[in-house]
Amino acid sequence: MARFRYVKHGVKRQHGIIEWVLPLLEQISAIEGVDKVIPASIFHSSVRRINQPELRFQRETHSGFKLLAHSKRGIQEIFVVVEKSKKEEVKDKLNCREC
Repeated sequence: MARFRYVKHGVKRQHGIIEWVLPLLEQISAIEGVDKVIPASIFHSSVRRINQPELRFQRETHSGFKLLAHSKRGIQEIFVVVEKSKKEEVKDKLNCREC
């Protein structure tokens, strides 16, 4: 039971999350084939000038994908754990969301 202590709606919430990105993470966790969405490190950046927050697809990992959430003040890594058999389908859906 303690293993799922911080997971709510498929998104791990043990650490901080950039405020606008939570609804997007819940939408991603609802995609068929997605097991978990894990927000990771937040890097603060005062140099980055961005008008709108955005979520970008960065790369494929062994267990799924790595996304980056960019906001005015920081960048957050987001890991998406996917079933191996549905990896291509999920990747297509993430690209359709312009991640």
